[in-house]
Amino acid sequence: MMNKEQIKELISKMSLREKIGQLNQSAKAKDAKVQAKYEEMCRNGEMGSMILAGTSTAGNTDEFKVNTEYYNEFQKIAVNESRLGIPLIYGRDVIHGHRTVFPIPLASACSFNPELIQSCYRATAVEATAEGIHWTFSPMIDLCRDPRWGRIIEGPGEDPYVGARFAKAAVKGFQGDDLSARDSMVACAKHYLGYGFSEGGRDYNTTDISGYTLHNCVLPAFRAAVNAGCATVMSSFNDINGEPVAASEYYIKELLHKELGFEGFVVSDWAAV
Repeated sequence: MMNKEQIKELISKMSLREKIGQLNQSAKAKDAKVQAKYEEMCRNGEMGSMILAGTSTAGNTDEFKVNTEYYNEFQKIAVNESRLGIPLIYGRDVIHGHRTVFPIPLASACSFNPELIQSCYRATAVEATAEGIHWTFSPMIDLCRDPRWGRIIEGPGEDPYVGARFAKAAVKGFQGDDLSARDSMVACAKHYLGYGFSEGGRDYNTTDISGYTLHNCVLPAFRAAVNAGCATVMSSFNDINGEPVAASEYYIKELLHKELGFEGFVVSDWAAV
């Protein structure tokens, strides 16, 4: 793992195109033509990461299972054939287990047992990293009090305290004590912010959240994730009181980075920007 000085030195060598390229994430190539395009992007330093999925099933169908040989070919190109040799980051929606399937997050939170939850996510990280996955888009820590919302099962429920304990346990489980360890996986707290308050339980819908509810109910789980060392955060689809979170200087720069002290990077949800 590179230290901050090495990272600064590397960035100083990068062209603007390469810097933008590192922000680009691609899904699995659907045909030979797209694959050739991706390979060329890797050679030109125009791809920073790949998500191991190409559909809404997030890689859980036979068509999009992890194929280490396929993804290793892209990694070889990025490391050996690009100008700066920056490796690709491989991400996947590893939500409640990889090969071994554990209870859904809502059920896990119902155990009121953070130690058990942490051990489940530790086991998940060991399995997923063994197949070359570096980054999980989990834990989902959206507080939700409307059972009509279709994604309510992916989060820890309606209680801010339980959500915060769940967030800490999941992050610690995924990332372990040392992020540079082979069996440690980068966690991603999502969906920042207020996604579970979608109006009428309709997914992707607008949200109307008071300052009191935002700071005392919605934010505690994200604060706990940040304090646990969570390396990445995913911005949400929704707007809050008319302001799209994915394009909000206040919610991302002021609240997340400055107030909560988050030092990692923010990734948008699928095409949210």
